[in-house]
Amino acid sequence: MDDTGCEIVLFDFRNPAVACAWHTVNDTVMGGVSASTIEATDNGTALFRGMVSLDNFGGFCSASSSGTGPYNLSNAEGIAVRVRGDGKQYKLLIKTDAGLNGFSYQFSFATKQGAWMTVHAPFQEFVARFRGAIVHGAPPLNRGHVVSLGFLIGERQEGPFALEIESIKAYGLKRG
Repeated sequence: MDDTGCEIVLFDFRNPAVACAWHTVNDTVMGGVSASTIEATDNGTALFRGMVSLDNFGGFCSASSSGTGPYNLSNAEGIAVRVRGDGKQYKLLIKTDAGLNGFSYQFSFATKQGAWMTVHAPFQEFVARFRGAIVHGAPPLNRGHVVSLGFLIGERQEGPFALEIESIKAYGLKRG
């Protein structure tokens, strides 16, 4: 068996308590009026949903894990998320420091309306961003100290959204 096929489950939303370790942050932190929630469903998933508004210069909603890390993923190739979307574009977020004003590493992916899909996000394709702008000269993503993972919708995608999440895994683990 090839060692690169190994994976570890970081979040399995079949356990409803897992969704309790997640919280939302919306553009209301800067005067916007977007709103979102993340909660466990009866289907063994978490549902991140809400309404993105461009009013008051807003335009984003996010949901992130808290108090669950740090994770040492230095032997992994990336993150795999099993999601069912609404046809909109989302970003998978990784934070490597616990500071509220620190930047995050982001990986964009598109969903297909109503279809389950597994998104593979290789670590080398994550881009450092702060408040939407690319952070030039940012250090490489520190896989050995991942403090939180999350999702973000923005990019002027006004209106309702819904992203259902089944699991989040680190994939391509190498024995080391």
